[in-house]
Amino acid sequence: MTTTQTRAATAAPPRLDRLGSVLLTLGGVAFFAYGPLHPVGDDAGDKTEQLHSMLVDSWWYPSHAIGLLAFSSIAAGLLAIARDPVLPAPAARTTRVVGVIGVVMVLGQLVHTFAATQASAISDGSTTPLVKAFMGVETVVNPAWSLGIAVLAVVGGLSRTIGNRVLLPIGLVGGLAFALANATIAFTDTFDALFPVAGLIGLWTVAAGITGLMRRAV
Repeated sequence: MTTTQTRAATAAPPRLDRLGSVLLTLGGVAFFAYGPLHPVGDDAGDKTEQLHSMLVDSWWYPSHAIGLLAFSSIAAGLLAIARDPVLPAPAARTTRVVGVIGVVMVLGQLVHTFAATQASAISDGSTTPLVKAFMGVETVVNPAWSLGIAVLAVVGGLSRTIGNRVLLPIGLVGGLAFALANATIAFTDTFDALFPVAGLIGLWTVAAGITGLMRRAV
């Protein structure tokens, strides 16, 4: 009897933290909405002029409020899930690391959001310390977070702890697309077309959250 119970417990998918799964789902929905709402800006002029056209857009603050909700919910969800004692060590470690990167991402998004206060200062083509920090966030922090999501999709998918093998390519492709688009945006428009593909992160996060809730209900 004991042997049968042990085998059944081993075969059953790990139970994820319910609050973490709810937050993950909420974050995914917000992320999916954030992309289309983010100002696109004009294609004319250099990078500073293009940035200025985005900063003065009336949707800058509303879209970034949703973005902050997305990144903070995902980070909190991952940190909550990482505490689940039944999570295998590699998955727990990866989840915790990506959660911590997510906290840094939230702080970076605050810088990103308030870059709009510099709109008038860069209208003549010059730059400011806050705008430089904003560009640093886009080219370093955003890609680091995106790659973390891609790695988590693989680790969580293969272990069937966060998402599964069916969802794995969705998170992987979305994470890689967002990383490449952000890492190059300050230098070239070549990979801007990947931003819509990055919406797959939202799809993966929602699906992973719902999957976690279903496992929790077992």
